[in-house]
Order: sequence, then C-alpha cells, then structure tokens
Amino acid sequence: MIVTTAKHVAVETINGQAIAIIYEVSGGWFVSEGYEQGCPVAVALDVIGDRWTLLLLRDLTHAPMRFTDFQAINPKISPNLLTKRLRSLQDSGIVVRRQLPPPAATTVYELEPRSREALLPVLNALGRFGAFLFENAPTGPSEALLRQMRLNRHWVLAKGVDFEACYRFVLGDHDIGLTVGPATFEPSATPPQAPDATIVSDSVTLTRLFNAGHTLTAAEAAGELKITGDRAAALALLEKFSLAPLAA
Repeated sequence: MIVTTAKHVAVETINGQAIAIIYEVSGGWFVSEGYEQGCPVAVALDVIGDRWTLLLLRDLTHAPMRFTDFQAINPKISPNLLTKRLRSLQDSGIVVRRQLPPPAATTVYELEPRSREALLPVLNALGRFGAFLFENAPTGPSEALLRQMRLNRHWVLAKGVDFEACYRFVLGDHDIGLTVGPATFEPSATPPQAPDATIVSDSVTLTRLFNAGHTLTAAEAAGELKITGDRAAALALLEKFSLAPLAA
C-alpha cells in the first residue's frame, strides 16, 4: 500500500486504483474520522457517506456542474446543505472548484481526476444494485418515468449535444416521447407519431446498460432492447445517458 498525503487527504493505491480519503495521523497510524474503524468501506463512508453526497458525485461524473445545476437536478436539497456538502468534498480533495473563462465566466465544480477514476466503478456498481432493486419494485406510473427522464436533462446537455432527433421510448407498459437537440431535452407523455428512432426496453435493462453492467449486444440478443429507425441517432442518445462509455 502506497500512501501520499496532502493536508488531511491521503491517496491510497489499492489493487492498482488510486482512492482519495481523509485521515488523521496519530502516532504513526492512519486513523479515519467518524466510524473509527480500519475497514476501507468505513473509511470511504466517513468521506462520502453523508446524505446527498453520493448523488452530487453522481452528477459530477457526467460533467462539471454549477451550483444551480445541482439545485436543478436535486431540488430537495437546501442551499445551505448543498454548500456544506460541496465544501466538504473540496476539503477532502475529491472535488475542485474553478472559474470558467469568458464568455462563460462562471464557477463550476468538477471531480479531481484520480477521484473520478476511483469513484466511477463505485457509482456504476451502485447503479447496478439499484437495477437489482428495480427488478422487484412495482411498476410505477408514466409520470415517475418522466421524472426519471427529466433528471437526465442537465447531464445530457452538459456533455454537449451536436444532433437533433425525436425519440419514442417504450419501457414496459409506458410509452413516452423525447425530443433532443443542442439546447433541447423535452420528455413528453405523448409519444411522437413519426420518431426518428424507437427504443423498446425496460428500466432495469437501461439502468444496467448505463452503469456498465450490460452490453448492447447482450441486451439485444436477449430481446431486452430493440432499436428501430435511425440506429445511429438512438446510440448517440444512449451514449449521452451512460455514466461510462457505452459497451457494444
């Protein structure tokens, strides 16, 4: 185990992966704050286990975020608590804040590169666990699906969209529409009459696909995903949804 410290932040190389965590040094021992256990899981939770923290990190895996972006994606978090969580992540060295040059001239938050590398598989695994929980959850109304779709708006547009297309999503019993463009991301409870592409699947399959737990080839071969119409347009959109590069 190689440990290099900066202030109270340590970057541990474990199984070839760099993981940023907070330590206090006491008598030559590294002692984690909070749970006060030597378990790496407990140490990680000391840093990222607070309410909302993992969701903020989830958002940052897609793109740098402004304070208002976090508020738009997570409307239930108060401004004071959001400020506290972001400051804690900065103090730990996991998140950095920088000023964008003109014409943007705004402050954004982004993941420190080594933290991003270490956190991405963790968030992917949590997404796959969420998909496992979805499998036994009752099917919700279309409005719940629309809320889930709207959650992706900031992530997709923050990544940059250089295409315009109209999509139809058939997910289980739900049939919705989605119009996407460089500055457009509009879900609709009414499916389009002439979509550029139609994606037929289910929430579990797409969640696994977007979190590196499934591949396009396997999903299509198993009949869990069907794309009709403009395949390139469909894949371009699915790529924007995905936390990691979409696996073929």
